[in-house]
Amino acid sequence: MQHLQLSGIDASFTFDCGDEDLNEFLLEDARLYGEQMLAHTFVLTEGKEVVAYYCVLNDKISQTDLDKSLWRKLRKNIPHEKHYDSYPAVKIGRLAVAKKFSGQNIGSQILQFIKGKLFANIEYSACRFLTVDAYREAEHFYTKNGFLPLLKEVSEDQPTTPMYFDLMSL
Repeated sequence: MQHLQLSGIDASFTFDCGDEDLNEFLLEDARLYGEQMLAHTFVLTEGKEVVAYYCVLNDKISQTDLDKSLWRKLRKNIPHEKHYDSYPAVKIGRLAVAKKFSGQNIGSQILQFIKGKLFANIEYSACRFLTVDAYREAEHFYTKNGFLPLLKEVSEDQPTTPMYFDLMSL
């Protein structure tokens, strides 16, 4: 399996994860996000098939976005003299595995890779947290991989749940 930045694939590659929004992002939107320096997309390929892809971008966890009790819980592991109104994060904008390769632990391996890559390169650009807006059906997957919810409650009409992983736990 090969790990490439998006520019390494062309229209001859195929991908179907079973979710039209995730398929469409890779095939139609990801390249423009990269060109505009808004997000970087990486793909894992096998021949001309995209096995999986993920997209990362900058983010922050902010005091104004959380209720007070969750904010206090989040900051309790940060020294008092370093208490700020927000903390740097990297967001997983998208993560998808092709249907053909599902059930092979590839998604969890990608999360481990991202966590390790961020932690190993922390001297270049500091970030404390990894965040994701998890689709409801993916919440269990992210919880299983160490992510915690950023909100106590999410309204039923919201399609995603904001979640985070503290990179200091590595």
